[in-house]
Amino acid sequence: MTTPVPSRPHTADQGGAPGVHPDLAALGERLRETEARTGVRVDLFVERVRGAECFLPDGATVTGEPYEQAGFAVRVRHRDGEGYVALNSLSGEAFRLGVRAAADRAAAERFDTDDLAATVLRAAGHLESRGPGVAVAAPSAELLRTARSSALRAARGTPLTSVSVSYSGAARDFLRLGPGIAHLEEAQQWHLVSCRAVTDGTGGPVVGYRKAGVRDLGAWESGLDIVRVGRDAGRAAVAKATGRPVTERNVTLVIAAGASGVLAHELLGHPLEGDVAARRLAGVAWREGERIGPAGLHVADDPGLAGGWGGFAHDDEGAPARLRRLVRDGTVTGFIDGAGRQRRQSFRQPPLTRMSNVYVERGPDDPAALTASVGHGFHVARLGGGRVHEDGTFVFGAVDVRRIRDGSVAEPVSDAVVTGHVAAALTGIRGIGDDFAMGSPAACAKYGQEVPVGDGGPTLLVTGLDIEPSHPSP
Repeated sequence: MTTPVPSRPHTADQGGAPGVHPDLAALGERLRETEARTGVRVDLFVERVRGAECFLPDGATVTGEPYEQAGFAVRVRHRDGEGYVALNSLSGEAFRLGVRAAADRAAAERFDTDDLAATVLRAAGHLESRGPGVAVAAPSAELLRTARSSALRAARGTPLTSVSVSYSGAARDFLRLGPGIAHLEEAQQWHLVSCRAVTDGTGGPVVGYRKAGVRDLGAWESGLDIVRVGRDAGRAAVAKATGRPVTERNVTLVIAAGASGVLAHELLGHPLEGDVAARRLAGVAWREGERIGPAGLHVADDPGLAGGWGGFAHDDEGAPARLRRLVRDGTVTGFIDGAGRQRRQSFRQPPLTRMSNVYVERGPDDPAALTASVGHGFHVARLGGGRVHEDGTFVFGAVDVRRIRDGSVAEPVSDAVVTGHVAAALTGIRGIGDDFAMGSPAACAKYGQEVPVGDGGPTLLVTGLDIEPSHPSP
């Protein structure tokens, strides 16, 4: 079972709900009355993001200034006209200008925009009354030093030419207002630590990179994840120092638990997003009830996954987030669309149908036995950024790759890219491990917008893929 990502939402839908702030509920009702009286529909999205950063480039601490970004978007619709305006301000004058401009573009005449602007300003005051948000404190810099020391120790005598560690944190609040809708979402937080270790390899510098994220800043206090980030980055750099490039076709890959989440996101999540599916932008046209993979392949998208990097309690339209089953026993059972799946990078962009935390569920197979069954292939500990093209072909970055020889994981090879076709790769799944891990925190780009996403899965054995060298590490 999964548990909701913590938040403190206040929602009024279709006339209000118990516990809703009365001012917000009244504003939603006022917009409903405006639409009924004038035929003008007004929808608003007000957002505030507070964040901070801290860097440790090769031992020197650099703390960035805390920042705040705030603004709003207003959409006015009247008959066949529509106006959309976004402004980087929450001032009274900005609201007046924005609402007036959107109304003009929608040809909404005889509409009291000054009165509406005053209404919006009062609503925005609820964001301003929130707490101080996220700030980088002294312990954060100390934790970065802990990660750096861990990377240096993990190198075991191999000189690292550079070890850099960074922290970034952000807290997001937003307010959604519309006819009969008033929703305030507070305390959406993301905290990310990454480590980049560099050493000299046979073909030039190689990079070991690790990152980890939490949704609650207090989770860093133990330092355990911080130590692991540095240690794994240092070990990865050393392991890859002797790696040779490879080019092979029709190979078998054992993709480690966690890394398999990238496959779930790219090959299952995107093709099952409603807008992508409708336009066949991933090269497939799946229908509900269609068999696309082996029995035992179960896939879900869950915004409420505990600690999930892509989690949220309500989407950016204020709709409650819900678990969505996408694939059961290799058969499509649903799509990512509709209420609860509308997300936006910021107030500047419109909401889009997006994933949250997509994952492959545990299967029946012993991970060690999957590896042992491979006479010749590759073990992939991490998959990096990927892309699916409109013809259904895809490319993933593969890092921390080792050969498999006679069922045993052997020497490392250089960072590579894995290519194939969506449909063929899914039918090429020959084993699904009974383990499970979430992958690294990620940001998913779609139509020019990036949002935080999570993904995960068990160890997978996949046949019929191609592998070739990636570009040299910077």
